[in-house]
Amino acid sequence: MLRWLRENLGTLLLSFLLAVTVWVAAVSQADPILEQDFPQPIAISYIGLSEDMLLLGDPPETATITLRAPESVWRVLAPEDIHIEADLSELDAGSYRLELIPRLDLKPSRVTGIDPAFVNLTIEPSASKVVSVNIVTFDQPALGFQAEEPVAEPNRVTVVGPASIVEQVHELRAEITLTNRRESIDQQVPIIPLDEAGNEVEGVQITPVLVRVVVQIKLGDFYRLVSVIPIIRGREALEELGHYRVTNITYTPREVIVSSSDREALDALPVFVETTPLDISNQTGIVERRLPLNLPVGVYLVGEQSVLVVVTIEPVFKSITVTREIEIRGLGPDLYVITSPSTVDIILTGPAATLDALQPEDVRVVVDLLDYIVGNYQIEPQVLVLPADLEFEGPIPSIIDVDITSSPPPTPTP
Repeated sequence: MLRWLRENLGTLLLSFLLAVTVWVAAVSQADPILEQDFPQPIAISYIGLSEDMLLLGDPPETATITLRAPESVWRVLAPEDIHIEADLSELDAGSYRLELIPRLDLKPSRVTGIDPAFVNLTIEPSASKVVSVNIVTFDQPALGFQAEEPVAEPNRVTVVGPASIVEQVHELRAEITLTNRRESIDQQVPIIPLDEAGNEVEGVQITPVLVRVVVQIKLGDFYRLVSVIPIIRGREALEELGHYRVTNITYTPREVIVSSSDREALDALPVFVETTPLDISNQTGIVERRLPLNLPVGVYLVGEQSVLVVVTIEPVFKSITVTREIEIRGLGPDLYVITSPSTVDIILTGPAATLDALQPEDVRVVVDLLDYIVGNYQIEPQVLVLPADLEFEGPIPSIIDVDITSSPPPTPTP
């Protein structure tokens, strides 16, 4: 037996190799091996960094990985099955070039390529310091108003970051604008870290990132805020005829600031001041005027020296009913006509002034009988209204019975 094995060992080994080859080929054909890039970038985990150290710069967050694995593995492979790590444990402050370490959860598979394979990074000790907040205001409040010193809450803020960057922070600034303000300010304002040259410092964390800024704004000692009352005259005379009415009165500004070197004169002022009168007794439409204010001697208006007053005057609309006889036009020679009824009513709507001045010839009702012959007809009369600002409904009735004859109608018996 041993002799036979020795004599046939080569043949047996060859047969075994052939069998393995056939099996591998069969398996490969059923589940072929694929080598290709994973379709999604994989996040890089930076692990092991000491708590008192900070990672500087902008190291890459993801990498592209090339894998070799059977097709069956590729079908189920997910991003969470692939891990790429940069081990920062036991590293002190300094700059490093680290190799990225891939790790796969699914087998059989292996990594054949990674891009980038190395990362360059810098590690620094972390630092913190407390810096006062400086509030910077821009522009000025409204004329006559003054702003008190702004107050920040809190007025000292902690700055955290790499030691080399934290050292650059010279000032924490909160900026606020006072342009034409009349009311006090109480709002949250972001903090800006600046170096000695006034440039913004990036790469540090500020806690808190917002501070409450309060700026009290009030009138100066020799100023006073008063309301405005526009004086409109002639309104009663305008409206008493019933033709026009005032529908709106607006004025700007509604409050003004007055000033005087005499504080007692300011205190003696009422809470309002009047404009000079505006007479609208003979006005219509929109009346727009700039009116000065009636102020005591020694008291002056701050800013714009007049008040814009706008008065809207609209016509009063009403409706009336008028009765008009029917006029005949176009009746042929030797023909006679009788209409039933002989008058119609028309409802007119429009400005009262136009209706009150209406003349009989301003509204006419016409029936045109051109080309009509002897017979009986039902015709819609035509209403002619001369004033263009009037609207009408009707006539009533809307259809007239018209009887055309060749002989004159009988004369009514007295």
